[in-house]
Amino acid sequence: MPTTAEQPTQPVAQAPEPVTEGQNLRHLVGWGRFGLRLLGAVASGLLLSAAFPPVEFALFAWIALVPILLVPPPPGVARRLALGYVFGFAFTLTTFFWLNEIGFGAGVLMALIVACFPMLWYVSFNALLDAWREERDDANPTPGLGGLRRPGRQIGAVLLGAASWVALEWIRSWIFTGFPWNFLGIALWQSTALLRLCAFTGVYGLSFLIVAVNLALAARTHDFRRAWRDGRRAGYSWPFVAVALLFLPVLAMRWTVSPLPDPDRVLRVLAVQGNIPQCREWTDEEFEGSLEIYTSLTRDLAPTAQVDLVVWPETAVPAPLGYPPYWNAVRELQTYTKIPLLLGTVDHREAPSPEVNSEEPASLTFNSAILLDAEAKVLDHYDKIHRVPFGEYVPFSHYLPWLVELIGMGRDLTPGTEFTILHLRHGVRAGVNICFEDAFSEISRSFAQRGANVLVTITNDAWYGESSGARQHLLQAVFRAAETRLPLLRAGNNSETCLILPNGTITDPLRDPDTGSPFYRGGGVYEVPVWDNPPTTFHTRHGDLFAILCAIAAAIAGVLLFSRMCASRRALRIARLGDEAA
Repeated sequence: MPTTAEQPTQPVAQAPEPVTEGQNLRHLVGWGRFGLRLLGAVASGLLLSAAFPPVEFALFAWIALVPILLVPPPPGVARRLALGYVFGFAFTLTTFFWLNEIGFGAGVLMALIVACFPMLWYVSFNALLDAWREERDDANPTPGLGGLRRPGRQIGAVLLGAASWVALEWIRSWIFTGFPWNFLGIALWQSTALLRLCAFTGVYGLSFLIVAVNLALAARTHDFRRAWRDGRRAGYSWPFVAVALLFLPVLAMRWTVSPLPDPDRVLRVLAVQGNIPQCREWTDEEFEGSLEIYTSLTRDLAPTAQVDLVVWPETAVPAPLGYPPYWNAVRELQTYTKIPLLLGTVDHREAPSPEVNSEEPASLTFNSAILLDAEAKVLDHYDKIHRVPFGEYVPFSHYLPWLVELIGMGRDLTPGTEFTILHLRHGVRAGVNICFEDAFSEISRSFAQRGANVLVTITNDAWYGESSGARQHLLQAVFRAAETRLPLLRAGNNSETCLILPNGTITDPLRDPDTGSPFYRGGGVYEVPVWDNPPTTFHTRHGDLFAILCAIAAAIAGVLLFSRMCASRRALRIARLGDEAA
């Protein structure tokens, strides 16, 4: 019989399985956890930002990290990177928002970059917690800090978490030319007791304490939550005991660190603040107006104040000092006042014997502090060493010329090479920070190592208008005084002219007598205490040793953690191969 080919059977379409109530519940729980994590990250970032100007509520620094540490971290590195970046960006966008006054979204760009550091801390710290966790709970596979029960591991997590934060701050201070702005310790500028620690550890010691307290608080909260769940009492908090021991050196310094003796002399200084808006391309009218403001204020205030020195801020007048109308006006002023003048200016000089067919410019332009004697003779000068990226030069401009057109500000200044000490009257030896150089501890430290007994900052914060930028800048300078135990005179173009004492106390800030605003045109007379041979602090001698030790500890922990992860994966792979062979 003939056979007929069998017809292929068509697969029967199956109806999708109905979504169960349990799946819906898990879906809702997943979104709930996502919302809690996002809320914790944003809350921590905003609390950190509120510890700095313009809010400037230092108490927030001690609790800011707790929200993001209380919610369980998400599974997977990618999700943790995302959540950590949200945390970092919420902090950096709000605290650096004033940079947008410059233009081209500078504040947003800076926030996008600096947010990577809190992100890296969050990811690395939770990797440590995963390796040390003792609880295995299928319902909560990533408990974070709540997964540690043993006091030793809790204390280790607190110390290593604080050390890793300090390590990342230290890296931020030098990588890609560095931006050591608003480290956590800066929020504690008003605590003169804690500022004593800076003479040994720099600002990093205070950052360490802040993070350690935050971690101890979060660990204790997890202890209470676990005890409530188990129906028992929470016992002792050993992380808090460890953190309390960290404060013992601060208490000991109250009696072991001897106060400075009475100063050998006082240097009377007139600091002139013109409060002139910033202009990128100056005109003749702007030049003449700025020059008139500074010369008239000096003429009015200097003769009756009986001062030893007059200080003008960075680029007080928008022209090089060698510009004939500027130079003639300054010579006339010096003839009238007979008082030495320290001023910030752009200074053009010929390049030393440029080679034939060389692409190097025939003249060099510096951002300088120039000291003139009573007869307008140039005694000495200091050239700014640490230039502002994209403001005073464009990094890698030879390789990326399009970057100059995109966000360059039309200047290509030459960096200085010498930490020149300016010798003033009565044996005063001044180290001058120009602009944001006082945010870099190594600049002031280098001046102190070379014998400076007074620090000076001249700056032009008019770039940032009447934002919180000038106030934040002032707080960086507080720590340079505390680290070196030297007085620091700050002369600003538009605000925050003041004297900072060696213990970090801000005295006599220049304010509008009617409104109290720091944005004021006038001058202040400051009696700067001077010690002929001030004691050299541990931080001046050894630099960022504490931060480097924290970085070494964090690196060792990272290597051990990585090796442990590799060993675990190797063991898991061997076990799987054994199962397959069986």
